[in-house]
Amino acid sequence: MPAYETVPAKTKRGAGVIPFAVQGDEVCFLFQQVFSGRKTGYLIDFGGGVGAGEEDQEAAMREFIEETETMYFHADPAATVRSAETVQSQLPVIRALFDQTLSSNPDWWCRRAPGDPLRPKRWKTFFVEIPYRDIGAMNREWETDTSGRFKKRRALVWITAKELLATYEDQPDRLWKRVRQLVDAPGVIRAILRSKTA
Repeated sequence: MPAYETVPAKTKRGAGVIPFAVQGDEVCFLFQQVFSGRKTGYLIDFGGGVGAGEEDQEAAMREFIEETETMYFHADPAATVRSAETVQSQLPVIRALFDQTLSSNPDWWCRRAPGDPLRPKRWKTFFVEIPYRDIGAMNREWETDTSGRFKKRRALVWITAKELLATYEDQPDRLWKRVRQLVDAPGVIRAILRSKTA
């Protein structure tokens, strides 16, 4: 498992997750896209700052639930509304998936390259297997929302392992910068591919 260097106390801490699933004979990775702001047009992981008292994995779990508006683990995306209570109710579901994946594959995560030495970032992104789901209904909820249910319109996107590796190789600018800066993400993706297609 990669080790962190000693970093200044004011280093920004963050964590994220790139979920993956096996669908047929493909390993697919889940990303999000947004339609306004500086992340527009990129493939983005699910992540954000680590809160007070949170561990990295806990922050990544919470961010996935929040950024999918509690729809991913709900049978009917139209019938759930993100709240502190619905986020908390789904944490055991994603915690079990993190535990199941990382207990047998503890090296399926990447740190982010430090970037600016004056403003270094301590960031961990985990690769965690989740159940595959058709994302069409969730994307329609975002697209057709006229009530202000969501703060930001998003869309979920499944990318095959082959497509993702080609993106890292040939079109890294399609990836949001923190995804692009993950140290040896292609190596982790290849390890997952070997494990799931053996």
